[in-house]
Amino acid sequence: MQNSWRENKTLYGWLAFLGRPVILFYALPWLMVLLILGTVAQRDMGLFEAQRIFFSSWILWAGPFPLPGTYATLGVITICLFIKFILFSPWRIQQAGIILSHLGVLILLIGGLVTSFSQREGFIAIGEDRTENSVSDYHERVLTVSKDDGDFITLPFERLNRGGTIENLPFKATIQSTCENCRPAPVRDPNGRKGLAEQIMLRDAPLEKEAESNLSGVTFRIEDADGFDGDYVLMEEIPHTPEIKMDKSMYRFEIGRAQTRLPFDITLKDFRRDLHPGTDMAKAFASDILITDGETQWPYTISMNEPLRYKGYTLYQASFSVRPDGEYSVLSVVQNKGRIFPYIASILIFGGLLLHVVLRSRRYS
Repeated sequence: MQNSWRENKTLYGWLAFLGRPVILFYALPWLMVLLILGTVAQRDMGLFEAQRIFFSSWILWAGPFPLPGTYATLGVITICLFIKFILFSPWRIQQAGIILSHLGVLILLIGGLVTSFSQREGFIAIGEDRTENSVSDYHERVLTVSKDDGDFITLPFERLNRGGTIENLPFKATIQSTCENCRPAPVRDPNGRKGLAEQIMLRDAPLEKEAESNLSGVTFRIEDADGFDGDYVLMEEIPHTPEIKMDKSMYRFEIGRAQTRLPFDITLKDFRRDLHPGTDMAKAFASDILITDGETQWPYTISMNEPLRYKGYTLYQASFSVRPDGEYSVLSVVQNKGRIFPYIASILIFGGLLLHVVLRSRRYS
């Protein structure tokens, strides 16, 4: 059974080809090209768009021509190393250090794959003496419809297509238009328009370099809603939310960032910032928070160099904002299930190289 794959000449030929170092020698330079292109492109298209095109794609399109993206390149490297490691490694004690180092590299690549598909990033903006447990996504937007102050319908922004309808409502709601980055413009003819739509209409604006700076919006039409029929607009950071009363229930429409619930609550007790002398520029800031997880509570201070790690989440002190109702601390929240892989891989690679040196020195002593 162990040698059956070796006896199959076709299978053996393919495995031997994939296990050859020459594939790695071609894949690594192309990976470096992708990294350089993505890094340079950030200047013009922003970090998120450059990451999506160059670093988080299987295919890179050069006009009409498909080229292997970063995921595909790393996938080929991982497969080749795995085949080489399992099937063609010299399993001898003298090569134990090299084998251990190769195992560390494989774990590093697998960890990168886990991180790419599982990592989630967002932020929490929280005022003093307030409690939050919802993380706002930097990039994803959603349209939400609440019924009598309870969540009723949530739709990802990318699913809001012109001419489509919002299902499961007792009236008809048809999407008229959407814009990823909207700019309000005055309305010339308010006839047939309701609420904020009587004053403004939404126009497309060029996308910002950073996706989190875009303000998405949607225009939709309500029909068969007894006195509420007409065109409505929704736009991020504009607090005017359409309200439709139907069958003794109130339906409220909102658009904003996708929310993720934390398995614990965060209460901001105090926010502190130190300014550069004679300026309003902050040189350091920190948040004194209270973590509540069920019946358990404990205080913690998050500063610029001291994040909080708890239950797979890492909370960083990112920035702050000053609003009419006071100062808000902005905490960046990262969930990375592959965080442990680089540590394990580094230990294995270092241990393998050290073992290799020891074994080689004994051989020549």
